[in-house]
Amino acid sequence: MKLTSNIYVGVLVTIALILQTCKGFIRDFKDHRRLQEKGDDRAVFCYYGSWASYRWGVGTFNVDNIDTRLCSHIVYAFTGLRDGVIVSLDQYNDLEENWGKGLMKKFTTLARNNGIKSLLAIGGWNEGSTKYSEMAATQEGREKFADSVVSFVEKQGFNGLDLDWEYPARRGGVPEDKDHFTLLLKVLSEKLHARGHLITIAVSADPKTIANGYDIPNVGKYADYITVMTFDYHTPSSDTVTGLNSPLDSLPQDTGYNKELNVKNSINTWLKGGAPPNKLLLGTPLYGRTYRLWYEDQHDLGSPILGPGDAGLYTQEAGFLAYYEICSNPDWNIVWNATSSVLYAYKTYQWLSYDDPNTITIKTKWALEKNLGGVMVWSLESDDFHGNCGKGTYPLLTTVNKALQRV
Repeated sequence: MKLTSNIYVGVLVTIALILQTCKGFIRDFKDHRRLQEKGDDRAVFCYYGSWASYRWGVGTFNVDNIDTRLCSHIVYAFTGLRDGVIVSLDQYNDLEENWGKGLMKKFTTLARNNGIKSLLAIGGWNEGSTKYSEMAATQEGREKFADSVVSFVEKQGFNGLDLDWEYPARRGGVPEDKDHFTLLLKVLSEKLHARGHLITIAVSADPKTIANGYDIPNVGKYADYITVMTFDYHTPSSDTVTGLNSPLDSLPQDTGYNKELNVKNSINTWLKGGAPPNKLLLGTPLYGRTYRLWYEDQHDLGSPILGPGDAGLYTQEAGFLAYYEICSNPDWNIVWNATSSVLYAYKTYQWLSYDDPNTITIKTKWALEKNLGGVMVWSLESDDFHGNCGKGTYPLLTTVNKALQRV
């Protein structure tokens, strides 16, 4: 009788434990569904151009200007490639040695203390493609590079690497880059994942470059996230007429290849190629592209241009304005077409294509409709991070978070 009683009690205890476990599973499942519905599982990649620490006045942007509540991942740009290994491009700015500013350690400490991920970006437009092509061409080169990445990432406290090779099979690259890029990702994935780190990539939005440079199914297999640079479709250095920096869709007046150069087509190209939707991030510019018009009275889309517009007071780059330089200037004549989500502005001989909260909301909601993994913004130091325009700090990045229901 005593044995039977003990068995009975044991069965009751087991049942109680099972019920408790089931309740835990149900609670976790509900929490997961709630997070999915709220959008908390969507990534927001926030790039930081570390060179902005050298800007003057209100343009100066340091690590402590980052609002970690608005990002799931922060990405430090850029490091470079020298002799086949990853290196700092600005040791005084990046590192602590030799009385440097040590922005990298400050960056990773900020992320760690606030429960978000920090990534180290290598590459970018100015780095070009040739040396990346040469490094990735052999197994020995790929292994050497990947080993240097693991060492650098861990020394500085990053959670992984963001590879921004612009672009495989272009700008001095070779057709074999398409396969070599996949093999490089495989090695990086193996070595970084073995140490608990991430490997993400920033990729082209141009359909021709996508086709020639990326083996999409395998890229999707090895990369944790794929950030698509869906901006700079039209720039004053590449076009002879005014054009939109980051159009969501093609326009009725688009002809030829211009019909392909828009956000929807770029993302759909990656999706149709086999990229997992939950790994794709839609790129959103926090800056505008400016043009100098030939004629002051011809300021529509497709008007002839002389070249880039005037440089901004703080960013000091012809053809480029940070959003805080745009929103603080009341002289722009703004043109907004709600039907086609077209936004641009002009004043005298200056013409501007940019994104505002309206266009960003529309783009982000479209990303949700496509079940994408989230949004990437380029870049933090271009938003109105001081809130000088009267819409609060980070009005564009906040708009992204609101549309994703993260805040």
